[in-house]
Amino acid sequence: MCRMIALISEKKLSPLDIRYHLYSADKSLVKQADYDLKRLQRDGWGVGYYDEKSKPVVLKTPNPIYEEKKKVEDIFGKINSGVFIAHVRYASNPKNLDKNKLIGLRNTQPFSYSNFIFSHNGTLSIVDEIFLNLGKYSKYVEGVNDSEVLFWNFIKHMDAYGKASTALEMMRDEIKTVWISVKKKYSFKSPYNGLNIFVSDSKSLFVLCDFKTEEEKYSIMTKGWEYGSFAYRKEKDFFIVSSEPTDGGNWNKMPQSSVMVVGSDLNFKINTLEG
Repeated sequence: MCRMIALISEKKLSPLDIRYHLYSADKSLVKQADYDLKRLQRDGWGVGYYDEKSKPVVLKTPNPIYEEKKKVEDIFGKINSGVFIAHVRYASNPKNLDKNKLIGLRNTQPFSYSNFIFSHNGTLSIVDEIFLNLGKYSKYVEGVNDSEVLFWNFIKHMDAYGKASTALEMMRDEIKTVWISVKKKYSFKSPYNGLNIFVSDSKSLFVLCDFKTEEEKYSIMTKGWEYGSFAYRKEKDFFIVSSEPTDGGNWNKMPQSSVMVVGSDLNFKINTLEG
């Protein structure tokens, strides 16, 4: 499973704040990547932010982030944005493909389209069925990973409903509806084991937390913290959401099966989803 962080601010984010949570904190994203040798986050990494015209800028590589620390340090001076999203990848493989096919720039996150930046942690198990439901959006899928299918499913619902929080809910509802008709084909008990998603439109951050596994798992560096439970906190000048705490400070735990909306003014709201 992957690891992610997202920061949002009304003003431009401080490079020092980004550097701290991505790189230098006791449990930063970079340090999480190679802390547990049995769960190495080695299948690529990327960051997304916005330029002066509020257009997405995505920088990513299919190489392990812990082997490219110089590249990580080089990005801090480039960012002049109120939103920052970072993702380190542990590739899921619901289609049982050869490992080499899963690694590559097209399968690395974040993804972007129009003014949206998107990253995902988890596994969509019925990826073929959801791909078939993409309709005209299927032609945009370039890689072979479930996260990109989820991204275009989100864009499909965004175009239909015009509201990102609603699009995330409808994406989730579609997956659950499709599952009802296909679950007899499979031995597993759920259509996904993780729909943990960050989306930004440059003005707000939208977070879906829905992570369920058949066995209890814990985060990489924070003892007792459930693996799929987002950590979040509000600072003076920015708001941060992370796959797990990046330091020993006070963090809040986002409820499972919920959507959080964080504005650039740092006000936020969490809605619990049904089912």
